[in-house]
Amino acid sequence: MEVLINNRQKKIRLNTRRIRLIAEEILRFEGAPDNAELSLVFCDDDFIQKLNHQHLGRNEPTDVLSFPLEEDEFESGDRLLGDVVISVETACRQALKLRHSVGLEIVYLLIHGLLHLQEYDHQRKDELKRMREREVTIFSHLCERKMLKGIEVVEHPPLIKRAGEPGPRRKPAARPSRKPDITEN
Repeated sequence: MEVLINNRQKKIRLNTRRIRLIAEEILRFEGAPDNAELSLVFCDDDFIQKLNHQHLGRNEPTDVLSFPLEEDEFESGDRLLGDVVISVETACRQALKLRHSVGLEIVYLLIHGLLHLQEYDHQRKDELKRMREREVTIFSHLCERKMLKGIEVVEHPPLIKRAGEPGPRRKPAARPSRKPDITEN
């Protein structure tokens, strides 16, 4: 499997090696062919807003967009699966709001985006329920495989202030983990 990563944002250093390993594990778990190729783009809100406006007619930033190259990629065995675009700025705001780490939010958005490539959707309640159940299954699998160990809370006050929200309250510094997060300080 090949996971191509294009990091177009500069606010947070990403551990692209770890992200690649997590993406590859999700693809394997979801039954993607061994020769599958996935493109991951990490960007800022301005970039994803332009894509959202151009492709969905929504002139606002969003957290994740998925662009499948063809229908039924996972079943047909086609090599090129598509693109998943994640706004790191939006991921930071959502992580702060939900009180978990940016790393966990990025993993969630990665799972969510990959499910969209498999034609999962959430327009109706039944679709949303099906998608959420699959997200939990994949997340649980990653936890069982210890793929998420060491992903801790990270704070990025300048980014939060840029987004127009109050910065987080300072917490005592946590002891660093031996395992690297998917974001790097």
